[in-house]
Amino acid sequence: MKAFPRYRFFCSLTSLTLATLGGILTVLVPGMGEAAPALSPESAPEPALVFTVSVSDQNGKSPRLRTVTYTITDDAMRIDAPAKDADRSYLWNLSARTVASLDNEKKTYHADSLDKIMGFVDFSQLLGQSAGNNPKDRVVRGTVPRTVAGVTCTDTTTLHRFKGRVVGMINGDQKIVQCLATVFPGSDLYRTFQEGLAALAKKAAPDKTGAPPPFTPLSLETVRTTDYSKGFLVKILSALHLYDSSKIPARQVERETVTELSVRPVPPDTFTIPASYKKETAPAS
Repeated sequence: MKAFPRYRFFCSLTSLTLATLGGILTVLVPGMGEAAPALSPESAPEPALVFTVSVSDQNGKSPRLRTVTYTITDDAMRIDAPAKDADRSYLWNLSARTVASLDNEKKTYHADSLDKIMGFVDFSQLLGQSAGNNPKDRVVRGTVPRTVAGVTCTDTTTLHRFKGRVVGMINGDQKIVQCLATVFPGSDLYRTFQEGLAALAKKAAPDKTGAPPPFTPLSLETVRTTDYSKGFLVKILSALHLYDSSKIPARQVERETVTELSVRPVPPDTFTIPASYKKETAPAS
């Protein structure tokens, strides 16, 4: 039987890089048990933090542009990430303990237990914090505030060096500049959702995640510049015509900018799987 394709989250929340927890979870693992759809919605709307992120990804070619919208309450989050090749939404429901990927074009969904996902995902990965874990990383905290989407934030720059998972393949240097804010409309909702997610991660894998991390500021703008270097293995395989090293860009620039941010009431069914959507099934082998 063929496995489901992997579902990638376009997250960075933005520092939960949420436009991380978009970066929330990097992948929904295929082949896991199907969870029940989220709990039935109630009638009254509830306040939610809603922010829109403009995402640009450029690797030497014309930039790829898309818009991602995050809707967050105390115990639920929705990520709407339409793209040229797919229109997907991701629903995180802490009360129902489910996470679902919706294909809005095919009107289908795939859902799983949030407990299972928390069991194999390291919380630092969930928050998009891979940069900063290298002992050789250098972090420079700015002191001059600026304004993005009407909110005051301050730049923090991380200089990060990484090596590919396969020795001799691809290495690189990253410069990540994040304009971080701790006080903004809806920061209480943002904080409460983080704390709830951290508690689930701690319960699912107490030996792996350790103590839940402190409040992670919201990045109103993230600019990630990566300079790639080709390792010896890539050069050898390319010389033997077994690998096309032209696929590796010399530089990649990714920018995520919050363009709108507000707190407003949203209907509870924002966080539920539409009744008209059908559960995805694995294709026949």
